[in-house]
Amino acid sequence: MTNNALSFLAPGPIELFTILIVLGVPVVVIVFVVRYALRTGRESRRLRLEVGKLADELEQTRKQARGAEKPDVSSRSQ
Repeated sequence: MTNNALSFLAPGPIELFTILIVLGVPVVVIVFVVRYALRTGRESRRLRLEVGKLADELEQTRKQARGAEKPDVSSRSQ
C-alpha cells in the first residue's frame, strides 16, 4: 500500500520533462534577451564613438578646406 502511494505521488519521466520545459524555456529566453540587450548597448556605444570620430574628422577637413580657400579668395579680390 505504501509503495502504491509513493509511486502515485512520485513524478514520472513525462512529468519531469514537462516541468523542465515549463521552467527551462522561460529561463533560456530571459538569458538570451539579457545577452542581446547587453550586446546592443555595447554596439550602440561603439557606434556613437565612431560617429563622433567621423564628425571630428569632418570638422578638421572643413577647417583645412576653408583655410586653403581663404588665401585664394583674397588674392582674387585684389
